[in-house]
This record gives sequence, C-alpha cells and structure tokens, in this order.
Amino acid sequence: MSRIGLWFCFSLLALSAQAQFGINTSFRFNDAPGWSFSNPVNNSVNELPGNNLAFGLDVWIPMKGLRLDFLPELNYARYDAEIVDIGKLEQQMGSLFLNFNLYFLDLKGDCQCPTFSKSGSTLGKGLFLQVSPGYSVLEGRADLFSGARAKSRSYAPSLGLGMGLDIGLSDKFTFTPFGGLRYYPKARWFGLEEALEVDPSVGNFEVSNNSAISQVYVGVRMGFRFDKQ
Repeated sequence: MSRIGLWFCFSLLALSAQAQFGINTSFRFNDAPGWSFSNPVNNSVNELPGNNLAFGLDVWIPMKGLRLDFLPELNYARYDAEIVDIGKLEQQMGSLFLNFNLYFLDLKGDCQCPTFSKSGSTLGKGLFLQVSPGYSVLEGRADLFSGARAKSRSYAPSLGLGMGLDIGLSDKFTFTPFGGLRYYPKARWFGLEEALEVDPSVGNFEVSNNSAISQVYVGVRMGFRFDKQ
C-alpha cells in the first residue's frame, strides 16, 4: 500500500500544474454481519468495524468528447470500537478507488468542468452518476482485557455506486457534495474469531473472520484547478 501511495503522490505533483486535484471527507456507515456479535455479559450488540470519517485525495482526468471524468482516489479510514468488558478493536482501511463520473444530463457538453465559466444550469452541468471499483488493504487489531492479541492484514475488492453535484465556486475551485453505496463481497479479519473465543467463561460470541461489508457514505469534495488564470 505504501508503494501505491508514493506513486499516487508523485502523480499528483506531476499533474497538478495541468489538471485538477481534490480532497474529500466522508462519513461511512458500515454493516458487516459476520463481524457483529452479542455480548452475553451485558446483552449488548456490537457491530464491527463501526462508523467514522474517511479522507481522500484524487486527481481529475477528463475524457475528451464525452462528459465522463476519471478521478483515481487514495482513501483512508480508521474505525475504533471500545467494547465494554471485552477491550478495544480497531480496523484501518487504505483504499484505491477508481472513480468514473458520468454527467448524464450533459453528455455532449463542452463545459470545462468541474469548474464553470460557461452558461448552463448547475444541475444540468454538474449532476453526475459515479461508478467506483476499488481495492482496499484492511489492517485489523484486537487488544482485549483477557490478554488476547490479534493483528491482521488482508485485501478486499469493492464496488461503489453514487451520485454527486459539482458546484463551481470559481474557475479554480469546485465544491461537490456526494453520497452512495459501496459493497465489499468478502472482507477478512484474521484472528478475530479466535481472539473473541479465548475465554470460555465469557462465552462464544459467534463472530466470523470473514464478512461482506455494505457501506453507506455521504461527504463533500473540494476541487482545485491551477491551469486556470
């Protein structure tokens, strides 16, 4: 993942003089059925990995002749769960998302988007559908009161579908609210099941090392373009 990050940063520096790059933040709600469990001590339900903010950095690459933009993105999120009577569990996700934005209301437009110096409505020029295949590195950690420790690294493909609206603040700056769904068909947290079963007196938490993840996210992006005077 570090090599991907270095390559992405160098690409940003090389492209920033002639393209737009963006930074974004989003709140991500995760549903991983295989990692959810009930605590028999206090009858609480614990849903791992939890919900939290994620942060992304992308480069805007427009396609000629069609309002289809390519925005490869490097994204990072960290989820922490403090579970009563059990301990702390943590999941980090470093991801490469290959975002494709289709401006379906203006497919043949000549807008120099996502900044807007040309005529046309914001909705017509800026509304887009997004398809986003991705690949993530998942690093999990369990640090339990029982003394159990578990560290894990795994890899998971995903697919995201979403919508957004580019709002041109000027020829150099674009503000974009967005939202969508992302699905990981199979994610792994090696050692999670073994760590939570280490104390038989507490009980079997019926958690699995494997789970699909359904993710709902909403966020905002700020785009910067430096080839405009």
